[in-house]
Amino acid sequence: ITIEFVASVGKHAYMEFRPKVAKMKVHPGEYVQTSFFASNLNKTPITGQAIYNVAPAESSLYFHKTECFCFNNQPLAAGERKDMPLRFIIDPKLPKDVETVTLAYTVFDVTQAVVN
Repeated sequence: ITIEFVASVGKHAYMEFRPKVAKMKVHPGEYVQTSFFASNLNKTPITGQAIYNVAPAESSLYFHKTECFCFNNQPLAAGERKDMPLRFIIDPKLPKDVETVTLAYTVFDVTQAVVN
């Protein structure tokens, strides 16, 4: 199966965010690890929260994240850069006609929500 990784930054989030690899081949049933890179381009701390989407939609039932930066808010100090791990497994019961799964993240600046 080919897994594609897509990253975007929500409106007003002044940061860089991207996958370390754009795509990879995986075997259903194996645990896979990769990471995303984030950099705070602000001169002040920010807190990001990643929201994800899996396509095609039915494949989300077979895409299991065991470790993900999206599980928690991600605080970044001014100018901080970091790699954020992602571990997942594709269920071997994924329908055979699904050859590509896309995991897309959008990171939003939730600093004000955390402070309030």
